[in-house]
Amino acid sequence: MRTLENPPLAYTDENGNITGILVDVIREAVRQTGHEVEFRIDPWKRVLQEVAVGNADAAFNAGLTEERSAWGHYHDSVLIDETYVFFSHGPMTLSSELSEAPGLSVGIQLGYYYGERFDRMLKNQPFRALEVSQTIPRNLQLLKAGRTDVFIGDLLPTMYYLKEMGLENQIQIVRASETGLPLVVSTSPTYVAFSKRRVEPGYVREFDEALQTIKADATFDSILQSYQLNLPEVPVITD
Repeated sequence: MRTLENPPLAYTDENGNITGILVDVIREAVRQTGHEVEFRIDPWKRVLQEVAVGNADAAFNAGLTEERSAWGHYHDSVLIDETYVFFSHGPMTLSSELSEAPGLSVGIQLGYYYGERFDRMLKNQPFRALEVSQTIPRNLQLLKAGRTDVFIGDLLPTMYYLKEMGLENQIQIVRASETGLPLVVSTSPTYVAFSKRRVEPGYVREFDEALQTIKADATFDSILQSYQLNLPEVPVITD
């Protein structure tokens, strides 16, 4: 199976081993089907190409698209949700509809799609400025320096980098003024996309049953908690 470098979901540790939350989850699910799995990390475009042509069995942490469905089998249960939330330098609350948008400078990542809801925000309440950076650490640096007011970050990876950079007490999740809950931009489910050239639908069903078991018996939660990311409870928002 292949994916991109995206800590803490999948990444190469200091010893050169591939580890991460989804690596642990998938390894256990595959073990329950009676198999072993080998992981490899590549640029995302290459990952998808290799699976599409049958040079690899699967790509994971993949969103469901019509294009990918042409070459990939998708299991039914969600592997993990990508949840995008606002982060700020110090405590901040904003309205759910972002009426404050015209006064905000917002950091985003190059090439990321934040969903239809964010696109509507751009159209209806244009921000004062958009600052585009390639990485989460760079966006966090801009936020700390006051170059941006808020950053839209994928929750798990951003919490990982906050811990790695020692910014947990400085950079905080923006709260919705109406509810006090984290202000979520969008939530997108991701899956394992199995190559139709290499993997039979029957195995995809076996994998899905194993994944459901892992989520039902708290194995998934135990793996997630082992990474000690101090995650908040967030509402699920769909486009």
